[in-house]
Amino acid sequence: MKKIFIFICSAFLLYAIFREINLVKTLMMCAGLVAAYIIYRLPSKYVMAMKYPFILMSFAASVVLFLHPTVKLRYSIDTLIVFVSFYSITFFLATMDEKRKGFAKETTALSIIFLSLAFNLYILGKSIFLVPMAFSVMLFLFIQGRNHTILFVAGYTAIIIIFFLIKGISLFGQNIRLNDMERYIILFSSFIFLAMNFIDFVKKHSIGKFLTFFVFLYVAVDVSMVLGFKWSMGLLHQPLIALFIVTPLIGVMLKAEGEHA
Repeated sequence: MKKIFIFICSAFLLYAIFREINLVKTLMMCAGLVAAYIIYRLPSKYVMAMKYPFILMSFAASVVLFLHPTVKLRYSIDTLIVFVSFYSITFFLATMDEKRKGFAKETTALSIIFLSLAFNLYILGKSIFLVPMAFSVMLFLFIQGRNHTILFVAGYTAIIIIFFLIKGISLFGQNIRLNDMERYIILFSSFIFLAMNFIDFVKKHSIGKFLTFFVFLYVAVDVSMVLGFKWSMGLLHQPLIALFIVTPLIGVMLKAEGEHA
């Protein structure tokens, strides 16, 4: 019954993200739900084994973008790089509790991955995504009791925001067009997912629970910044990126309901 509820909430969340539905968007939403189901059916060890490939792909993207910063990429390639970079830090955070490496090593590794993500987003012209991500990372670290590591992420975030202001990068945009029903759906579905995953996160510590909780924490923070503070870029402005980020975690969430992920 809970799995059916998750699928229903997922459909509402994707509808609210895409809003104006046409044939292409409907097919994309269906493809996302199918992808979530495929991930649900995969053995957990294959899903969790993606940590290092994602981190390595994020670093590889940083090297390519550093060597060719003016290269013109298709939107689909941009989206793929954002997806890989996002999940590189997500997988790292989800496995921090499992593999405690000491404060210095842990902070150094997180700093490198975070800066790789920041560089990739900057070169791709999607820098604003980094701020809700940084706030989500800090909240996640606070819940885990890693207060010293938070200071590093806060420092990087402050430097990045100052850099945005110096460069004249607009942090705030126009109010996104949403009717009342769409606004309620996006807020309700995102925070329902956050609440469900927070309860599971507190009750049962596992990589799957950490993974899903962090991603839906990010979704809630991002949506709140776009709707509440008129943030100039976020998941509601980039539905394809939202589809890439959210749907894999629906599959992981469904999997975590039936086994220890």
